Amino acid sequence: MRPEALLTSGTFAALALTAVGVLAGCSGSDEGKNYAVPKTLCGISLDSGLIDELLPSGNKIDIQEKNPVPSLKRCQVNVDGKVALRVSQEWWQEGDTVVDVAQGVPQVKSAVLTDDSDFLFTGTGAVQQARCASSERPGRVLFTTAQVYADGVDDSEAMQKLITAYTRAVEGSAVCR
Repeated sequence: MRPEALLTSGTFAALALTAVGVLAGCSGSDEGKNYAVPKTLCGISLDSGLIDELLPSGNKIDIQEKNPVPSLKRCQVNVDGKVALRVSQEWWQEGDTVVDVAQGVPQVKSAVLTDDSDFLFTGTGAVQQARCASSERPGRVLFTTAQVYADGVDDSEAMQKLITAYTRAVEGSAVCR
């Protein structure tokens, strides 16, 4: 019997369905997300794919802007009523560093400081210094932070991409001009 004869049409169909099932199971982070991933975080436009990687599955998404003090702007993403992701813009004293800011960000435990000391990150948090051309806040430096609160979400590559894109978008916004 030739080897080709062993692969009957029924066997081929079963193998094809199995392959499709395996591929569907690995299709990405949208599995179980019954909500539209936002393209902006409190007025800052981003590629929704960057945000998507750090959000959990769920049914309902809600975004809230919070400004507890003039030097802090937070944007909180809730999924099914629970905090999933938070990004912020924080004005600190000139001379403060990402390490100083990171001390108040619990999701940045055991962070990796980049070679240029511009930002540090983990799979659940990041801090980056924004480069503002000029501002109405002399003697202050702007930092951005990102924190993941969702269970089971821990992706350092996605966090690095998000904090970099978010910071660049903030630098191009009115807050930095």
